[in-house]
Amino acid sequence: MEKLKNSLHSFLIMKKYSVLLLFAALILLPVASKAQTINGRIIDELSQPIPFANIVLLSLNDSAFVQGTVSNDDGTFSIETDRQEGILKISSVGYKTIYTDARQGDIGVFQMQPETFTLNGVTVKAERPQFKMSDDGMVVSVQNSLLRQAGTADEVLSQIPRVSGSNGNFNVFGKGRPLIYINNRRITNASELSQLKSSDIKNVELITNPGAQYGGTVQAVIKIKTIPQRGDGWSFSSYSFANFSRKFSPMESLNLKYRHNNLELFGNFRIHSLHNRQYAEFEQTMQGKHLIRETGKDTIFNNGDKQLRGQIGLNYDISKNHSFGMVYGIAKSLHDVVNASSFLDFAIDKTLQEQIQMKSAYTSYHTPDHEFDTYYTGQMGKLSIDFNGTYFYSKQTRTQSNEDYSSISGMQIIDVNNVTVNKMLAGKLILTYPILKGKLNFGSEYIDARSEGSNINIQHIFDNANTQIKERNLAGFFDYSIPFGDFRVRAGLRYERVVSDYFSNGVWQNEPSRKYSDWFPNLSILWSKGKWQAQLGYNAKTARPSYRNLSSWMQYDNRYEYQGGNPFLQPAKIHSIDLTVTRNWLTFTAGYKNTKDLVAYVIRPYNEDIFIKTYANINRIQNLYASVSASPKFGIYQPVYEASVLKQFFKDDSFGDGVSLGRPLLSFRMRNRFAIRRDFTVSVNLSYLSSYANTISVYKESGAIDLNIYKSFFKNKLICNLWVRDLLNTQKRRYTMYGLNSIFTTNQDMDTRCFSIGIQYNFNTTRNKYKGTGAGNDEKGRL
Repeated sequence: MEKLKNSLHSFLIMKKYSVLLLFAALILLPVASKAQTINGRIIDELSQPIPFANIVLLSLNDSAFVQGTVSNDDGTFSIETDRQEGILKISSVGYKTIYTDARQGDIGVFQMQPETFTLNGVTVKAERPQFKMSDDGMVVSVQNSLLRQAGTADEVLSQIPRVSGSNGNFNVFGKGRPLIYINNRRITNASELSQLKSSDIKNVELITNPGAQYGGTVQAVIKIKTIPQRGDGWSFSSYSFANFSRKFSPMESLNLKYRHNNLELFGNFRIHSLHNRQYAEFEQTMQGKHLIRETGKDTIFNNGDKQLRGQIGLNYDISKNHSFGMVYGIAKSLHDVVNASSFLDFAIDKTLQEQIQMKSAYTSYHTPDHEFDTYYTGQMGKLSIDFNGTYFYSKQTRTQSNEDYSSISGMQIIDVNNVTVNKMLAGKLILTYPILKGKLNFGSEYIDARSEGSNINIQHIFDNANTQIKERNLAGFFDYSIPFGDFRVRAGLRYERVVSDYFSNGVWQNEPSRKYSDWFPNLSILWSKGKWQAQLGYNAKTARPSYRNLSSWMQYDNRYEYQGGNPFLQPAKIHSIDLTVTRNWLTFTAGYKNTKDLVAYVIRPYNEDIFIKTYANINRIQNLYASVSASPKFGIYQPVYEASVLKQFFKDDSFGDGVSLGRPLLSFRMRNRFAIRRDFTVSVNLSYLSSYANTISVYKESGAIDLNIYKSFFKNKLICNLWVRDLLNTQKRRYTMYGLNSIFTTNQDMDTRCFSIGIQYNFNTTRNKYKGTGAGNDEKGRL
């Protein structure tokens, strides 16, 4: 009866939102129906669309400004006006300006030609700028820039300003981990980036001010758009990868596609075997009932994981303005084991009391993870419709077996079993309609997520637990963008109503259960003048703890230390301001971020002399950051230089008493690429991070030298990549964490030095036409 009541309540709420959205649409339709439009398309000398070209309608009588807009990603544009005719001015940096007579209706396709200059017998040909600003961030041209020869999408992303990382694991400077999309479909398999050729990428959009249509927790988005490719029949591609570090890790993936008329069927399969060995040393002091000093040496982690992933789907274009598709994905871990061993010395009240030899085995068993996505996109008059639905299911059983041999009390066996089941059902609707000179997006999103976990310790070292979290998130949003001469303004607002119910052993718990009603505004102002572009953006976001961190899971590390979750965590509230300025191949960024109740990994007392590593809310952290990047071209030498600085201002007296946690981060990157030929490049990359403070930890300096050789054969049908990462093995992980009555210092060798080879074969390849974006994307990350 209670489930029926909750379902009926959710249905009534969604029905109310649907009625409101429909009513808003009916009101807005007649507002814009009075004006007619001038439509057209802009292409370059290679017949490729030119995005963000400036289109201005001038008066036929006195050439006075009437209205203006910019072209879309596909080069199309539309200007609403009540004037029957006028003069159209079309301009873009690096191209000759076009003046043409204009009339209401479709005025066709305009091909722009590169601007050339003759100086004393020398001809200079202008190039399109590599970076352009969009409403939400920055668009990086790949097809018409040097990045076309980078090799793979993974290499392209690593060379974008503010983006650092590799192998599908990326971070946006000042924003954190982004959502990554390829043709509007969020990727969940990082190997997709290494399988996508850079020569097939049209552009990459880095969104650092996500609009209202994205979830309240999304702080950065990377959207990769590929070149439209046509052709019926079969296409096939394979990618083989092997990594050599202390152990050998191979990976193989296959992609198959069939296209006929308006129907496309596709599937892909991947098997990945991951192995590595890591070393660590650490020292920790904990002031509980006694002063305990722990020293760990010769700690070794041997990791082994074999994964299978598969995906099948279809896309169907019902007509020119309507299409739908669906995709089903399955993933299973065949063998996920971590074996660890270490020798520990414990001094209690400054006297050596005990030596312990630890052997641990962590084994994870996965029933297959399932994900089903579907989408529909349509155009009804001027109204665009975009709907996405997602279902997600995963189950993991994790066992921990410890052999704890003490010089005082002998052998002790500890076994912990943890089972986690996650489910999510989500739907998202976005409606787009032109109003006056601008564009309105509005819609809603609903997410129903459940996470259930049990934690059982056979020896009853700590209490057994069974927790369940049921969370429902209903959101409504809108944003509106409009041009004003050299400016373009976008403003939006998102509302989220979250109800989270927490159950322990089947009994509802009042304190950890939550209800939130949050508003997330965003505003961006884009200015463009000649070769200069600038964007100023503000947004409010939140960062919700993962479901695992909210559960009551526990892990045994040794007799004086555990790990576990915290059901009483609060979501963080984040306000940020970003300024980005570009001029051709130069980019400058500066920003400020204020975070309240940041969720951080901490050490705190648990019971007398036992401490626990868990998660807690930090009162307040502020960040100031700035970066500058340059990507000039000197013949075959095509470098990317980037320098950044970030400083945090820490506000929580509970941590780091007497220690400065405001040490700034200085980072430098030099990507030295030599384009010997169009199909052959060599890169030597250097990176450096100074010592810096991050939340309650202080990290020591680190750096790395990476090498890469890219070669393609047979008109890009066969592509080979060779990598040497962290050549000098200098990318150590060394830091000190300041907890409650505790200090933890460690030096970790993460097995970062490796040699890798990747071989990709493509036969009649065509890009996937899947147009869905998925729903509940940020929620999947929490699960």
